[in-house]
Amino acid sequence: MNRPRILVVYTSRSGNTEALARALAEGAAEAGNRNVEVVVKKARDVSRQDVEEACALAFGSPTYYSYMSGELKALFDDALLYKDSFYSKPTVAFATGNGGQSKCVESIEAILELFEAMLIQKSDILSPGLAVQGNPDEGALRQAKAVGRKLGEAGVEYACRKGSEGIIVGKGK
Repeated sequence: MNRPRILVVYTSRSGNTEALARALAEGAAEAGNRNVEVVVKKARDVSRQDVEEACALAFGSPTYYSYMSGELKALFDDALLYKDSFYSKPTVAFATGNGGQSKCVESIEAILELFEAMLIQKSDILSPGLAVQGNPDEGALRQAKAVGRKLGEAGVEYACRKGSEGIIVGKGK
């Protein structure tokens, strides 16, 4: 059996969201006694196969008018054709910007809920989720790494659960 694959998807122009994505990926790589594969890709480079083969997914964007980037939205629009590939997979959303990051995270989470993914960390009125103002400082990067570790562990658990059901991840529900 292949190692569980964690897919971290992001868009970034200034490098802030990319820094958060890489910290999240670093945390995810520590899951399952470091027996996971972590793939980090820009949204425009993500394929249907990438999503199908992943055991856990993270999606991040800079904030544009309190919303996700067009590239990430386009990926989700295309994914409507294979939204069942998201079913029950552990997911997390993250965003950076100079205002509106919480709403951006919520917009990503709303799509993931529509796709019936399992949010391992959901923003609410008390917690904005992984929404970072500007350039991520050491505290934000530590938080991203911790969220990544949690996502990685959930991905390993998902892979084990699917394996015990006789399902190979990447072959549908």
